[in-house]
Amino acid sequence: MSCIDEHSYLTLCNLLSDQIALSLPPDKVYLAEARLQNLARQHTHGDINALIEKASTVADDALRTELVEAMAINETYFFRDPILSQSFLDTMVPALLEKRRRDKTLRIWSAACSTGQEAYSVAMLLDQHFPQLKEWEVTLIASDFSQSALNKAQQGCYGLNEMNRGLPARNMALYFEQQGLDWQAKPAIRERISFQKINLVREWPDSLPVFDIVLLRNVLLYFSMEDRQRVLARVRKHTANDGYLLLGSTESLEKTAGFVPAIPGNHRPFYQPA
Repeated sequence: MSCIDEHSYLTLCNLLSDQIALSLPPDKVYLAEARLQNLARQHTHGDINALIEKASTVADDALRTELVEAMAINETYFFRDPILSQSFLDTMVPALLEKRRRDKTLRIWSAACSTGQEAYSVAMLLDQHFPQLKEWEVTLIASDFSQSALNKAQQGCYGLNEMNRGLPARNMALYFEQQGLDWQAKPAIRERISFQKINLVREWPDSLPVFDIVLLRNVLLYFSMEDRQRVLARVRKHTANDGYLLLGSTESLEKTAGFVPAIPGNHRPFYQPA
């Protein structure tokens, strides 16, 4: 395996920052080498430096996309950390059921959904705990910049190791069916989710609506402060004034983000527009 030199690593960092706002620390050279070695074998005879140079200078969007997706952090699993279930079940959805009881509409966005486990977790929570929503117009959009991740999310097909990461056995039986060695979400649950390709630091589609709940979980910690503020400002424009923003369990917002804690003094990371 070839090693990444200092110049190539800087080029890679700039490329990732420009494409997906990923801020790669100086001490992660080993991570880049591990993630790019297979791609280098396919395109540049194993030379990772040549791969980075080619992806950054040649007008080949396909190769650049492959490189960026190889470096992307796609860590996700079903019902990731208790904050998702707690905030959803205890506060956000009950409050919105009351606020939207006349219109009977609910719009939720799983931004940076990766391979889809978060979106399916949300769909299962809604189905199990809020049966009255069957009579509502519920929009659940899940997006990611990675087409390969979205393809997997749309298929809703996961290996047993992925299924065992956070998914209760009851949910596995209710919402999935075995397909060979894998398990696939049943059509009834897949059809509740609309998957879209959206890069949070690029242009957003004009058709993107205003949401009652935005899940932007475990994303901002990889962004620079400038990119974080820019993305949050755009998220604010797409969040209803009485809606909610949910972050990851270890994330928090700066005071200038346009959101405030939904429950004053509460340290759980969900917020409302200021």
